[in-house]
Amino acid sequence: MNMKKVLLLATFLVSFSTFSQNLTSSQLLDLCDKSLGEVEEFLTANNWYFYQAAEETEEKYGNAKFVFDRPEFKMTDTAYFFSTYYYSHLNSAMAFELFFKDRKVYESYVEQLKNLNFKLTSSTTKGGNIIKVFKNGGKRVEVTIPPNSEEVNGFKFLFAKKSSYKKIRS
Repeated sequence: MNMKKVLLLATFLVSFSTFSQNLTSSQLLDLCDKSLGEVEEFLTANNWYFYQAAEETEEKYGNAKFVFDRPEFKMTDTAYFFSTYYYSHLNSAMAFELFFKDRKVYESYVEQLKNLNFKLTSSTTKGGNIIKVFKNGGKRVEVTIPPNSEEVNGFKFLFAKKSSYKKIRS
């Protein structure tokens, strides 16, 4: 192989690994039906790392938090992608949230939702953000869009079944 082909292949592999954290909307919706152990196994196989958990109480859902491509992640570190799996055995509810700051990734997820026949059914503002809810049958995706002026905030996608979404948001 000549040097040009080697550099092209290396660039392709780096690009592929950089964007491989982008789990598809379908995969994220599927995680809403999985147990905590199944979610951890799936994410670990896709280069996500568990870094924190909170037990379920009568007042709060339990959760497990993951970060993409940062095996030695500490709470003071920065990362590009975070996710949280929420669960409640008491309320029989589960949801999966993805957090990131990249507008192109946001646009990709919205396009995926549209391709999966999700329809925008409501939008409002809350805490200075725009909140949009997309529906398709028994599934819901809540999208939080931060203002452009906020550097610390990012986009959030909450994936859930209709019954879980109602419980989580009540």
